[in-house]
Amino acid sequence: MAEFSGQVCVVTGGGRGIGRAIVEMFAGEGAEVHSLDLGEQAPFAGSVRSHACDIVDLAAVEAFFEELRAEGRQIDVLVNNAAAVTRAVPITELTPEEWSRTMTVNVTGAFNVTRSAIPLMRRGGRIVNLASTFAHVGSPGRVAYSTTKGAMLAFTRSLALDLAEAGIRVNSVSPGGIATDRLIELFGSEQAAEDYLAPLHPIGHTGKPSDIADAIWFLCSRRSTFVTGADFLIDGGYTAR
Repeated sequence: MAEFSGQVCVVTGGGRGIGRAIVEMFAGEGAEVHSLDLGEQAPFAGSVRSHACDIVDLAAVEAFFEELRAEGRQIDVLVNNAAAVTRAVPITELTPEEWSRTMTVNVTGAFNVTRSAIPLMRRGGRIVNLASTFAHVGSPGRVAYSTTKGAMLAFTRSLALDLAEAGIRVNSVSPGGIATDRLIELFGSEQAAEDYLAPLHPIGHTGKPSDIADAIWFLCSRRSTFVTGADFLIDGGYTAR
């Protein structure tokens, strides 16, 4: 039997990059997956339902979970993956609007989704939050993004304590340089991204979205039942330097 057969999984930012790999992993393992993203999503294989939902809009988030409740669904897994990334600039060049948008999407968005999902979660439920290596080490020009990802580590630890008695485990994953379409767009080509980022990772290359999906598989599987409040660094040794 597939690891997540018969389970219901919700993934934010599921339309592309790491989020899409996570959706595809759960679907391939037998889950019913609900992928939330801002706009239209390319078709998925397996039992996947795509939903246009802005996680900043609390009313829209609550309406989505009310729809699941009305259908008699309970949630086994929630992955808070959606995130906004600002320009790489010093804080004096970062606009208040950029700062606010990053905080709202990356922190308040995760709050909106998690708060709305918990009443539908079964005992034995699992929540995984996407943090970053930039939550562990500094990065020039990334003060807003790094701040939000540091917040996700604290969010994870406190939430793990709040939900332990309910039998819900909460962990986070901190990716290093992952070759997503967003990263490729930033550098102009996949090769340019690899040339710049590979030397920063002792393992000698960037990661793949499936590397993060595999880590989430473990954290949500029956093989990690004693793991909660933890962060899983998937960074090719980036933070070990």
